[in-house]
Amino acid sequence: PELAAACEVWKAIKFVFDTVDTL
Repeated sequence: PELAAACEVWKAIKFVFDTVDTL
């Protein structure tokens, strides 16, 4: 469960970084 939660958090952070990078 912890690993899945960490993965979700990482994907969310990566998504934000990718979005900011395109701006």
